[in-house]
Amino acid sequence: MLAKVRKLLALATSPNPHEAALAAAQAQRLVEAHRLQAWLDADQRVADDPDPIVDARDAPLELARRIRPWKVALASVLADANGCVAYLLDTGAGEALILVGRARDRAAVAELWGDLVRRIEWLSATHGAGKSRRWHEAFRIGVVDAIDRELVAIPEALRAELPEGALVVVDPARVAHRDALDRFVDAHLGLARGRSRSVDAAGYRRGRASGFRP
Repeated sequence: MLAKVRKLLALATSPNPHEAALAAAQAQRLVEAHRLQAWLDADQRVADDPDPIVDARDAPLELARRIRPWKVALASVLADANGCVAYLLDTGAGEALILVGRARDRAAVAELWGDLVRRIEWLSATHGAGKSRRWHEAFRIGVVDAIDRELVAIPEALRAELPEGALVVVDPARVAHRDALDRFVDAHLGLARGRSRSVDAAGYRRGRASGFRP
């Protein structure tokens, strides 16, 4: 499944933020369809899943002196779409962007993350020549919001395509999967809410609006 995701993302080479959001949505659709089929084929309850929920701080998505807010936003969007939680950890020497979740879900996030970080940086450079760093940060956050809008619609769209009777398996599995993650986070992590930040309005509008489907 991840090989198919890589191939799909490699074909998306347009400098249009809309195409970036669409490529991310198509890749996420593959991941979500695979997840739904696994739940349908499973011979055990989600509570008995042999792939445990892990706080993967030994394998961060990124390490830096200071991780940019747009990257935190992107990690949060991808984590939420794939049954994970993303958070910032202060390492003393800098910051680490950490995923919490099952290995297969974290692998899906990491696959999308690596491609989309490169793609968003490329889009920002393409559309913002001569612009300030603040404009680029806002543009990238706008593209992330466009990607988020594409991703949140996928589960319900796929749910509507399932054969009759499948929802009695899929819906409880989805709820149990999320509940297990929430229980782990509540039991093992004391996460604080992130701070709101002001952004360059023009840059944000450019990234967000051009990322939506026409």
